[in-house]
Amino acid sequence: MTNTAAYALALVLIGGPTVMLTPFVVACLLAAQHSQQVADDIAHQAGAPSVATSRRELIAR
Repeated sequence: MTNTAAYALALVLIGGPTVMLTPFVVACLLAAQHSQQVADDIAHQAGAPSVATSRRELIAR
């Protein structure tokens, strides 16, 4: 195997899964950011403290 072929194979094996999974990671981060913002907005409108309660804290109650 030539150096160029090995380099191309490494790029495909590493880059392929990375490119396929990146949109899911970005969507997850954006959803978490949006949910925190909405929770803060709701708490502010209700007159409650503006610290959002995490999902884990709600489940633990």
